Amino acid sequence: MKKRSIIIAALFIFSIADLSLIAVYLKAIEGERITLLDGLYWVITTMTTVGYGDIVFTSHIGKVFSMFVQLYGIGFLFGVAFPYIVIPWAERRFLLSVPKEVNLSRHIVVFGYTRLTPFLCRQLESLGLKYVIVESARENAVKAMEMGYNVILSEVSEEVIRRVRIGSAMAIVVMWDDVERSLDVLLTLKDLNIQKIAILSDPFYAKYLHYAGVTKVITPKSVAGAQLAKFILERERGMLNIKNIIGDHGMTEIIIPKRSLIAGMTVGQVEEIYGIKVIAVCEEGRISFRPGEGYKIREGNILLVFGDHESIMEFYGGVYR
Repeated sequence: MKKRSIIIAALFIFSIADLSLIAVYLKAIEGERITLLDGLYWVITTMTTVGYGDIVFTSHIGKVFSMFVQLYGIGFLFGVAFPYIVIPWAERRFLLSVPKEVNLSRHIVVFGYTRLTPFLCRQLESLGLKYVIVESARENAVKAMEMGYNVILSEVSEEVIRRVRIGSAMAIVVMWDDVERSLDVLLTLKDLNIQKIAILSDPFYAKYLHYAGVTKVITPKSVAGAQLAKFILERERGMLNIKNIIGDHGMTEIIIPKRSLIAGMTVGQVEEIYGIKVIAVCEEGRISFRPGEGYKIREGNILLVFGDHESIMEFYGGVYR
């Protein structure tokens, strides 16, 4: 849908530009000079059937051109823009029915559709675990549905316990970074004997979530600390923790330090030089899976690479050369 809208918008912009140039040319033939801005102004007012009449074609070809622009504008608005862009957008935002409850068991209940939620859901899917996202904002719920995630639209209340079958769930994960919303969920579910995990950027508030009954608080800083410890050990030992996949081929994570020769190179260049495959790149907390060949590697990136042990070690040497 988004790709189609971009294509239609691009074609429309190009057509307006072309019609504006033709308008300027035809007015020149009629002996009147107008600017390109005047031509653009005339095309838009004519296509929208406003037609102020301050710029008028007097020649036969000019009048035929005017009629064509009017019909083109009406045809585009009612034949393309409304059925393919406006109406589908309105249906998705206002008419699409978002589920209000699910019938699952041994599943994970995820509260909140944030920028980290898709990454969590993909991980759960890869492990074969069932999940449902609980989102109170309709726009976010619709967005999650469009991305193919299992989601329900519901406020955080005792009713949500029944709607998502929390009693038969394995755990709940609170994704909101808003402490008040996280506390609201935890206090609502305080009497349930179930694992409660929260994602929180500021560890200062973690103690309050523990008071509310959370089992574990995960913070980006703790993840960064684990990566830093891993980085220090690798540098100290001069070796990588390569996880074997098949034969002598495996995967590992490598951090790109400052002033590394790799920084500034593209994924395609790295893969060609070292004979490895870059599976994913983590940049400022955002994960890009299977980045394109033109993706530029930067300092501080964490690369998930695949290849034989010799190629990976050669790449590792190049990173810290």
